[in-house]
Amino acid sequence: MIEIITAYWVKVFATLVVFVGLIILFLRSGGGGSNISGAEQIKNELDRLDEKYVVFDNVIVQAERGVLIIPYVVISPYGVFVITLCDLPGKISGDKDEREWQIKRRGVNDTILNPLWENRKHINALEKKLGSRPFIPVVVFTHSKLANDFGPIAVRVGQLRKFFASHTGTSMRPDNQKSVIAILN
Repeated sequence: MIEIITAYWVKVFATLVVFVGLIILFLRSGGGGSNISGAEQIKNELDRLDEKYVVFDNVIVQAERGVLIIPYVVISPYGVFVITLCDLPGKISGDKDEREWQIKRRGVNDTILNPLWENRKHINALEKKLGSRPFIPVVVFTHSKLANDFGPIAVRVGQLRKFFASHTGTSMRPDNQKSVIAILN
């Protein structure tokens, strides 16, 4: 009888250990995070903007060294919002004036190109295509933690609508907006 009870509890304990191990493995693999891509998260936020905003995604423009794909360009009375996406998981640190930033994920340190500079390249390319316009840069971080303050243009995806709402001064007339929309179409 004692042998049956002991065998039973050994099986229960082994099952519990395996179950806890699977939970730990699941959490470490990032399974506890969002399954929605960063681009989809941004698109969901942009879809909530009112009719004053016209959203373009995956805008292709010619640059000095090839072609750039700009994740989102939003035309509004307040200017042309140029959105660069940083969809990397991990903890990002660096200086906004440095060419490269550090990212730490799962104990591994790596470097990435400064997304603020990437945004500037996007604006420069758009400026050649659209001419001088009131461009508003914004870099959206979707799956990362920011170790530093990268300035007001670096926002988390949940802060995106607040970023748009903070720009209220009209700087583009309706005919200028239509012109930009026609070029991007």
